[in-house]
Amino acid sequence: MNKNYKLLISGHKGYIGSYFCKHLREKKVKFTKFNYENNLKEIGKYTHFFHFDYQIKMKKNSIKNNLRNLVKILNICSKNNIKFIFPSTASFKYNSKNKRISNQISSINDYTLSKLLCEKKIIQYNKLKNLNFFIFRIFNVYGGNINNRWVVASLIKKFQKLKKVEIANGKNYRDFINIKDLSNLFLKCLKVRESGTFEVGTGKATSIKHLAILIKKILKKDINLIFTKPLSSKQNFYSKGEIKITKKIFSWEPKINLKKGVKSLIIFKR
Repeated sequence: MNKNYKLLISGHKGYIGSYFCKHLREKKVKFTKFNYENNLKEIGKYTHFFHFDYQIKMKKNSIKNNLRNLVKILNICSKNNIKFIFPSTASFKYNSKNKRISNQISSINDYTLSKLLCEKKIIQYNKLKNLNFFIFRIFNVYGGNINNRWVVASLIKKFQKLKKVEIANGKNYRDFINIKDLSNLFLKCLKVRESGTFEVGTGKATSIKHLAILIKKILKKDINLIFTKPLSSKQNFYSKGEIKITKKIFSWEPKINLKKGVKSLIIFKR
């Protein structure tokens, strides 16, 4: 890894941010934890800014706060020629045959709306101030630890405590990307100069029902799984990454399949 890379990281205490910082230490890549209140010395020495700081639980002013913090960082990056990396959402509309209707982010709730507005602001800065950026539309992340509220971690925690688990929306499909594969992509992006928006997943869709059965088998526990109605949600019922361009541009591909990833996560917990 090039020793000249110097990274700024916001949201370093969060799920993805904290894991990525650990990953950077292992790879011996220099980084600084960003603090909004502190004026950084020699700001021009930094090469990349990873913006993980984000209010996920939407409250009254969450959208406004996310945009306000984003603009502060975009100004820093555009003035100092720092590459800006933004993890976005991968929420798309699909028809009844699981075919994607549009590549535009679908704002099905305040969280996805907030991400969409942030994406638009980044594109605006690119056009007006020549901001160099990557937007990564990331699908369902899991791995590292189960101290998060996402579906894989949530199911593992339930299965470890209960003998009977009811699961709705079992026929919803998701693309599960391991956090280690995601972090490896973040490292790969340091070497790529152009800007753009890219999808990050495995390119495979797995049903929640299949995931639940897989976790049960790995745990080897006698758990009574009850798949209740609704069997699938009215919107956001299907999710699968289109990663062909991402793989080509970054010379990257996910290496951890779901079975291996879930097994390592369960072993880690024990």
